[in-house]
Amino acid sequence: MKRNLGGKRKRAAILTVCALAGILLSGCGAGKRTDTKLTVWTNMNVEADTIQKYADEWGAANGYEVEVIHQSPSVQQFAQAINSPDGPDAVIGIPNDQLADYVNAGLTAQVPDALYDDAAFSEAAIQACYVDGVRYAAPLSVETTALFYNTDLVSQVPATWEELVEQAADSGGVSFDATSIYYDLGFVRACGGYIFKYENGAYDVEDIGLANAGAVQAYEFINALCNEYHLLSADVTADIARSNFQNGQTAYYIGGPWDIDGFSSAGTNFQIVQMPTFNGQPFVTPVGTQVSFVSNKSDSQDKAWEMILYLIDHGAMDMYEAGDRIPAKLSDQLAAGIQESEYSKAFIAQINNGEPMPTVSEMGQLWSIHTNNIRSMWMGELTAGEAAENMVTQLEEAVALMNSGK
Repeated sequence: MKRNLGGKRKRAAILTVCALAGILLSGCGAGKRTDTKLTVWTNMNVEADTIQKYADEWGAANGYEVEVIHQSPSVQQFAQAINSPDGPDAVIGIPNDQLADYVNAGLTAQVPDALYDDAAFSEAAIQACYVDGVRYAAPLSVETTALFYNTDLVSQVPATWEELVEQAADSGGVSFDATSIYYDLGFVRACGGYIFKYENGAYDVEDIGLANAGAVQAYEFINALCNEYHLLSADVTADIARSNFQNGQTAYYIGGPWDIDGFSSAGTNFQIVQMPTFNGQPFVTPVGTQVSFVSNKSDSQDKAWEMILYLIDHGAMDMYEAGDRIPAKLSDQLAAGIQESEYSKAFIAQINNGEPMPTVSEMGQLWSIHTNNIRSMWMGELTAGEAAENMVTQLEEAVALMNSGK
């Protein structure tokens, strides 16, 4: 039987022409194409809807669909997800102290040189975006700690820590977790100590400044808070300190914007000021920066950066109203809606005296080492100098062990 090959060839040719025509026509319509998509993960829960709002605005103007997914990613999770077709192109709003882990794992794209001007943002926020002298993230919002005081117990806050502890010993005390380097950083920095030496946009993890003469001086003062002034004890955690202040048991408390709602709801009468000086120097507090970065596996890196910058440039006030996120951009910090808040003004003033915790993976080894040695010092097992030397020795050993597997 003879096959009708000619008829089949004609039908195939017609189908091919139709398919080509469909492709051409789909690109010639009046509307923009929306077959391109960005997937964004965010660590921010309360602000996720706000981020989606501005992602949609940017997407509508640029022909992109943007899906914002609330996700608290780990490096391992992210590394696996970016290899899938629907994996994240970017992450918005992770704490800056996690950035180095993603960079060290080879997962992050460098920020394009012209994307934004460092001078437009808080200095601490910019410092938080660099790892080994290279810029890997864009700063979204900033937070730090400041001094809360009970207005029923304190009429005027002393200008120095030296004066404050004298007053607090007689008028209700001061409460914070002084075993943590997070709260002790200001004492250490004011005396010339440091965690890792920072120069030219990079940290030298082999240069640890927690046992120099200045750091020892700071730890002697912290020891006095416990054993001379009897203001602190090893069992005072951050939660206990917060509860003591909320219930009016202490006059002073070191806390952050995250504490405001709880104290207000409890009816605690309080105000917030920037930290008193110590040792004649400004009190440096850790500035936490919510940063955003782009996957180096994304096929749409430029568009992902564009979308991130759109959120920074246009969404600052909505982010502030949604979650009390103080913008990292200096011009946005001056907005009327922010300047009307005495609380926010106090935190912004303190941010100007702040710095990020070192943006290096080695920082994760210090937390428990610091806490354990401060407790041993308070219990009389170590002098301030011995505790400081212990910290450095143990940190060096922990870092060497951590890096031995690389």
